[in-house]
Amino acid sequence: MTATDHINRRAEAWELGAQGYYDAAFEILEGLLKEVPADVASLRMKGNLLELKTLEVMEHSRKRLTSSADYLAARDCYKKILDIDPRNVRAHIDLGDHYKNLDANDRALEHYKQAIDLLQNASRDNDWNEDCEELLKAISLLTKHERLAAEAALLEKRCKALIGVVD
Repeated sequence: MTATDHINRRAEAWELGAQGYYDAAFEILEGLLKEVPADVASLRMKGNLLELKTLEVMEHSRKRLTSSADYLAARDCYKKILDIDPRNVRAHIDLGDHYKNLDANDRALEHYKQAIDLLQNASRDNDWNEDCEELLKAISLLTKHERLAAEAALLEKRCKALIGVVD
């Protein structure tokens, strides 16, 4: 399969997943990962779709999420990405979101902090801008968390300074 075919199949998987056809999307992604096990984009998509499927099917409760095999498999996808590329900002953001959904906000902040640290030293391209915006949204939600408000506010301030947003 050519690189273009691979990209087109991944786009097809995302479209199927976005329409709720998760099994068909996972079948395509498994085929792509069998062909290229270190395909970070396919691993991230698989993790994102596993979480979407789980959140769609279950009530958003920490207890139910921790018992979901799919939700835990999503975490494994993000961890595999970090095994392949420890400097992958999006995997850190995804893991932060994952832990935030489980109400493990300390762990979420750890991953958000690592993402900010990586972004400070990364080249500023379109992905960098998207990553910063996504990270800022995620951190902003944690500033409302009573116990973590101060630490989250400091991270939010760092992230805003990084992208040039002035309060």
